[in-house]
This record gives sequence, C-alpha cells and structure tokens, in this order.
Amino acid sequence: MAIANALAFLLYLCSSVILIRRFVQKDPTSVNASIPVGILIIMALLFHATDIFFTMKNAGGWELGLFTTFSLTTWLMALIALLVGMRLPNAHPGIIVYPLVAMSLMLKVELPSPEPPSLAEPALEWHVLLSLAAYSFFMLAAIQAIILAIQEKQLHQRHINGLLRKLPPLQTMERALFQLLTSGFILLTLGLITGLMFVDDLFAQHLVHKTVLSIIAWCVFASLLWGRVRYGWRGQTAVKWTLAGFVVLLLAYMGSKFVLEYLMS
Repeated sequence: MAIANALAFLLYLCSSVILIRRFVQKDPTSVNASIPVGILIIMALLFHATDIFFTMKNAGGWELGLFTTFSLTTWLMALIALLVGMRLPNAHPGIIVYPLVAMSLMLKVELPSPEPPSLAEPALEWHVLLSLAAYSFFMLAAIQAIILAIQEKQLHQRHINGLLRKLPPLQTMERALFQLLTSGFILLTLGLITGLMFVDDLFAQHLVHKTVLSIIAWCVFASLLWGRVRYGWRGQTAVKWTLAGFVVLLLAYMGSKFVLEYLMS
C-alpha cells in the first residue's frame, strides 16, 4: 500500500512538471507531451486506486477518514482532468489538479485519522460515491472559476500576459465551467436523494451540519444554473456563485469531517 501511494505520488508530480514545462514554453508544439502525460497519469491512477483498495481492505470495508475520503475525491478529479485534458490540451487542468492529488496522497500518510469512521449501511455506498463524484466536479469548477476570473479581469484591463494568451477563448472556458457545474449538480442531487433515504436520526448520526450545508450548496448551484438559463448569467456573476457554492460544500464535506475526527475525537 505504501509503495503504491509513493509511486502514484511521484507519477502525479512528474506529470505536473511536464505539463507546466509545456505550458510555459514559447513554442508548445515543439514538444508533444500529451502521450507521455497520458501514460503517466493512467499509471498514477492505477497505483492510486491500488492504494485506495488496500486501505479499504485493511479497514474491513469502507474507510471514511478525512484524508482517505480526500484521496478518493482527488482520484476522481485526476480521472476527470485526464479526460478534459484530452479535449483541451492547451488548458490542461492537470497543471493544477495533479499537484493537489499528490498532496492528498501525502496527507493521507502523514495525517491518518485517529478513529476513522466506517460505512454503517452498505447500501450507502452509492450515496458516498455520488457525493464524492459531485464534490470532484465542483472542486474542478471552482478551479475553473478562479482561472476564468483572472482571464476576464486581464481581458477587461487589456493586459493579458503571455501565459494567459495560451488559454482557450473566454467563451470556451465559460462553457467548460457550466459543463462541470451541470455534471456536479446532477450528481449532488442524486447523492442527496440516496443519502436522505437512509437517514434515521440526523442528530444521532452527526449529519445535521452536513445535510443542511449540502442542501444550501444545492440551492446555490440550482440558482446559478437557473440564472444562467433564465437571465444568461456569466462572467463574474457565475464565478462568485460558483465559489460561494463550493465553499459551502467544502464546509459540508471536509469541514464537518475535520471537526468530528480531529476536534471532537
């Protein structure tokens, strides 16, 4: 398990270096990094999945510690980033995502949960997977929103530096943002439905904050998507709503787990 974790960590970092080097080059066409990065990331995903598998096996089932959950979330992010990068090689999200994934692997080893919770009801597996997948999409959407905000600000100031010129047009970046938001919203909706089906006592199961904050986040993203369709919301409005919804969701998932596992244990 430790070997798989270390190999995945190194592969993610190597991929990040290749992508950053390719992005900052004056002539990116001189080096075709798509194939080696693709191979490296596929290998990293396999080793990362192996680490997750043995973690679950050693725990005798689903181990839902904070950084184990974060590791699983970032695995999904790395997979999504690989697929998005194939379509948008000039704005490969792996430049930001892969270092984040590597960090999650390091945190998982260095800061293990004191008493990691396990899955009480096997049927909740679908709820966990849907929720983590939704969180992955929204985290990518938050990263996309920050890049979009910087790109739009420099465009309005008519001062776009050389690196930002390499990004796709603003409309393409904005379209990608709402694709991520739509996918995440659908998964979050399904995650909330499957989760509420198995809730017996919100207080006894320590689910009050998580449930309330998740519903608030759902309302924020629903309002944003509705505003996009009804009023054509875009630009800074979309960025602010995206980041607000993500912060609420971050508090719901990671914030509540951190409090329960590290502050109240």
